[in-house]
Amino acid sequence: MVWAEKGYGRPGAGLSVSSGAEGRALRCRCRRPTAHAGLSGLSSQGEDAERQLHGLGERADDGPGPQDVGRAVVLARRMRTPRATGQHGAMTPGTEAHPAPGTRRFSRWLPALPAVVLVLVALCLRAPFAAVGPLLGELADELSLSTGALAVVTALPLICFGLVSPFAPALASRLGVHRAVLLGVVVLAVGVLLRLLGAPGLYAGTVLLTGGIAIANVLLPAAARAEYGDRSALVLGMITASMAASASTGAGLAQPLATAVGSAVTGLLLWGVLVLAALLAMAVLTRARRDVPRPPAAPRGARTAVLRDRVALAVTAFFGLQSLSFYAMLTWLADILEAEAGVAPVAAGGMVALAAALGLPASLVVPPLAARRRGQAGWVLAASLPIAAGVLGLLVAPGAAPLLWAFLYGLGTGMSFPLAMTLILQRTRDVGQTGRLSASAQSLGYLLAASGPLGVGLLHEATGGWRPGLVLLLAVTVVQVVVGLAAARPRLVGPAV
Repeated sequence: MVWAEKGYGRPGAGLSVSSGAEGRALRCRCRRPTAHAGLSGLSSQGEDAERQLHGLGERADDGPGPQDVGRAVVLARRMRTPRATGQHGAMTPGTEAHPAPGTRRFSRWLPALPAVVLVLVALCLRAPFAAVGPLLGELADELSLSTGALAVVTALPLICFGLVSPFAPALASRLGVHRAVLLGVVVLAVGVLLRLLGAPGLYAGTVLLTGGIAIANVLLPAAARAEYGDRSALVLGMITASMAASASTGAGLAQPLATAVGSAVTGLLLWGVLVLAALLAMAVLTRARRDVPRPPAAPRGARTAVLRDRVALAVTAFFGLQSLSFYAMLTWLADILEAEAGVAPVAAGGMVALAAALGLPASLVVPPLAARRRGQAGWVLAASLPIAAGVLGLLVAPGAAPLLWAFLYGLGTGMSFPLAMTLILQRTRDVGQTGRLSASAQSLGYLLAASGPLGVGLLHEATGGWRPGLVLLLAVTVVQVVVGLAAARPRLVGPAV
């Protein structure tokens, strides 16, 4: 008795069990390996189905009924359809194999690892030179240097930032962004070690370490963009927060570390431990990104194009003016509070530390929120007006609420820096442009910022009071608002930049 093919099973897989030979042919066809043969549990399931089909084939000569053909079709489909293993090895229809829970948790955190490395690098970009200021007296005694000679050491970082920053994009084009950042960290580590070699080592080491910091300063925004694309604003906020923490940590731990080891020079060397950790982490990330394409070389005339591009000029000016206000605060705010408000020296130092520490939470909040909007005019006002209010308070009623004036000044400058870094991201098209605009803003910006503390100090020396310097800072804040509103408009720099 012959049962004709009636389309049982998949198309083209017709069944005929009219003889033992045909039954064996069906078994051979069902035994073919499938693309999913490697799934757990499929082998044992197929063997059970094959044994049942073998029984059907042996009965084929006795005249199978329709129910036998139906069972053959079901068994053949079962052999061809993979099912993942369920609990206790049971096969669970319609499920797929999944990695172990521990593997899933680890893979969930993998995208965050580059951000951790970049934040660790940023943590090294302020502390090595911020720790020098609190140790000037001890360094003068240990190295037999005058106060004027040590003042040069404190001025070198901003000057080196301005002079070295323009070369960072060229390094990124030649080596790649990650390798260039790694090179910056290597130079930073060498500079920290050189400071062990007495007075000459202090100067040479400061130049080297601030040169390495300048490279990393410029390229960390580009590295964040290379890793996370349009979602890099949050990572940039973490990087700027890490820089703020680095500055406060360097200043706060300078004296305790020097006291613990019994030497200011050796205390400065201890920051090399943090730099070494960042160096190793960045080396691992660089190796993992060795196949990432390098950013294209800057178009011909790109450096001068920045000076002709209105958007680039506005971003650069905003960066420089907010840096001027910040470094003027770090240098002179304590003296202003003592002279104008009658605050005790220890309390004045504490107020300055509080003002500087406000940059840490601001750096975490400002970039991701500011990047959500096409324009950032509201953020420019929110960052600049507290600076103006703090300066006005010091001018009109310095003794009324000195803590409030310091708080407002610190809040405004703390918000302005991460906002300036965010504008660099928002006004550029790609990683190459981000690096070039960052270089321009930091090069010209830090040179402009270096004039702020100097100008306020010269005005004080010429007039014997702090009011002319405060008027200068208020005027700077007004200009900062004007150029900031221009930089905040939703436009991109030109393609020639």
